Amino acid sequence: MNTPLVKWAILFMIIVLAQHFVFTHVAYDAVKIFDIKQILSALDFTQTKDRGTHEIIEGEISIPLTKKRGAWLVEIEFNDLYEATLIVDTGASITALSEDLAFDIGLTPDPRYDPASFKTANGNTHAWLTHIQTVRVGEASMKNLRVAIIDFSNHSADSISGLLGLNFLDQFDWRLDQEHETLLLQSKS
Repeated sequence: MNTPLVKWAILFMIIVLAQHFVFTHVAYDAVKIFDIKQILSALDFTQTKDRGTHEIIEGEISIPLTKKRGAWLVEIEFNDLYEATLIVDTGASITALSEDLAFDIGLTPDPRYDPASFKTANGNTHAWLTHIQTVRVGEASMKNLRVAIIDFSNHSADSISGLLGLNFLDQFDWRLDQEHETLLLQSKS
């Protein structure tokens, strides 16, 4: 009974039994220490492919704006760590960040997307796409927001690091209150 087939069968049984032992005794003990709600939250199954997810906000929130050279500027926080000034651009379909800000945050191109061309007020530009973990504007925030990374050097003297586009704004009922220089956001009904 010392044939190669028997040896392979015995080896296969040992591997299967070893896996069974490891998964039922060792892995089960390790998994018991995890909080299932924490795991599901980290996986965030509610997110959409391109638009990300947003927190539900109660009532209308008011975010202060400043006006510079005819553009409305807003302070934004990224990944609960980095702050930047962006132009509120209601004509931009996607939020765009400068290459410098992307480097500071540690963003890299998402391999799922090819480099893209965008038409801007300054002409055509090339960009790479990625997702940013958290974007917070006042009390409103979104997770996993797709952003374009573009050359924004022509605005670096003004300390402007990008554009807040409709893929963020349209997740809320929003309006610009020019008289009070505020951006008003409210969760959609």
